[in-house]
Amino acid sequence: MYLFYRYYNKGGTKRIPYFSALCAVVFLIYIHIFQLLIILDKVSLLPMQKDDLRIEKYGKLALFLLPIFLIVAYLVKPSELKTLQYDNEKMRKGGVGLIIYIIANIILLFVLMFAFAKV
Repeated sequence: MYLFYRYYNKGGTKRIPYFSALCAVVFLIYIHIFQLLIILDKVSLLPMQKDDLRIEKYGKLALFLLPIFLIVAYLVKPSELKTLQYDNEKMRKGGVGLIIYIIANIILLFVLMFAFAKV
């Protein structure tokens, strides 16, 4: 989460780096949950339906992600993130690793979606 916090602590998100980092981590957790649901053939457990209005989908998704958001917010405090310090080499390696991790998870998500698609 610290890498996201450092990234969002610049530019237009400088005023809300903790919230932005928290949302990014929750999004990654959601991707993992979705991957597991695809593998277990339980995607129907998600509270969204195909014929829902867009606002309904967003509202249901927000309610679904809220517990995860609150748990991560409880476990990682903003004061803890502000006090952390790492050298530039670790930050660079961590940033590259995080980008590879995100890309690999998105690719895995699409592979699972196509592999387990019901025709």
